[in-house]
Amino acid sequence: MNTLYKSSAFMTYLQYVISPVILGLCLYGFYYFFTTGNTVESIPVYYLPIMVWVSIVVIINIIKLRYIEVIANNILIKSISGERVLDYKDIEWINQNIFGSNWYILSIKYKDIKTGQSKSIFVFPEMYSIRERITMFGELNITKYIREQIIKANPSYNIENEPSRWYLVKWVFLSVIPFLLASFLLV
Repeated sequence: MNTLYKSSAFMTYLQYVISPVILGLCLYGFYYFFTTGNTVESIPVYYLPIMVWVSIVVIINIIKLRYIEVIANNILIKSISGERVLDYKDIEWINQNIFGSNWYILSIKYKDIKTGQSKSIFVFPEMYSIRERITMFGELNITKYIREQIIKANPSYNIENEPSRWYLVKWVFLSVIPFLLASFLLV
């Protein structure tokens, strides 16, 4: 079967390499602080809550990030644990988040047939051409294609039920607030 669209192999696998490195640096900072009582290389103690937040975000990234190949009948999800097929009829929603300039993240929420639970994954789509991104707020062809296939497989799919395109940015902003407050308390 022909692959119509796919994830960016470079960005996806780069995240699988960078995320453990970042997590390791944060863990080293915690270890050094708690064993010596000092911060690493004069990093102030009020950075510790931010390092906790970064660690949590990195762990979520590792857990949810997937490499996909979009074909006509379904989506092939590849992860470290293996491959699985995702039918378009099982997708609850797709969303193209904008997380900075020209950095797109697809979020796909689907129902896992084996467990009956809803799961979500993150995907870094491959950028095929500069012409595909008309504006910063425009949708990529991969997003449009998957949505069309979902609607074909599930005519009751409602685009209005998709979360805001800014929900990931809002989540990151709102999740960092308690950690920033904790940092200010440690000053």
